[in-house]
Amino acid sequence: MSGERGRAGSMSIAGFWILALFVPLLVANVQSSADSEPCGPHGPQGPPGPQGPPGPRGLTGAQGAPGPGGIPGPPGAIEKCPSPPQSAFSVKLSGPFSGPSQPIVFQEVLYNDQGHFDPATGVFTCTVPGVYHFGFDIILFQNAVNVSLMWNGFQIRDKQVEAKNSHEQASGSSILQLKKGDRVWLEFKLHREEHEKETIQTVFYGFLLNEN
Repeated sequence: MSGERGRAGSMSIAGFWILALFVPLLVANVQSSADSEPCGPHGPQGPPGPQGPPGPRGLTGAQGAPGPGGIPGPPGAIEKCPSPPQSAFSVKLSGPFSGPSQPIVFQEVLYNDQGHFDPATGVFTCTVPGVYHFGFDIILFQNAVNVSLMWNGFQIRDKQVEAKNSHEQASGSSILQLKKGDRVWLEFKLHREEHEKETIQTVFYGFLLNEN
């Protein structure tokens, strides 16, 4: 009796383990069969959800290579600047002066392109207001001279020289601020008989330094 009970117990235990192994296989088979069944048709796509917040800024990338140069543009307009005003003269006299206490009239015009010096009267008339430089050079021999640089009738500069047995030179210059219409000339001061001995050569000149 006891042997049969032991055998029956052993068989019960063996059947329990067989059942324990079989149940997971059966469950797996059922799940596999359920997974392999075809799904039904998809429903309509739902509306998109709201946009999420922006993500953090990424790292700056490496600088790219420079692009090719563009084609040259058209040349710009050339604007010509107006030339500054000019005023200048240079005149020469070889021989005795005209009468005393009056403008010296010169024989030869060396330069007078603007025409601001009148050779007939020996007077320069300012047309371009500004700062001017005026001067004179006189070479004499066995003679005496006394000349004055005159501005609107006022004596600005004078020079007196006497040459006996050698050549002498008399020079003078002045810088004047002139307005339009001002007059400048060179004037002889001695009497005629005091200088009509030998040849005298005189150059009188003036030019604009700065326009006002």
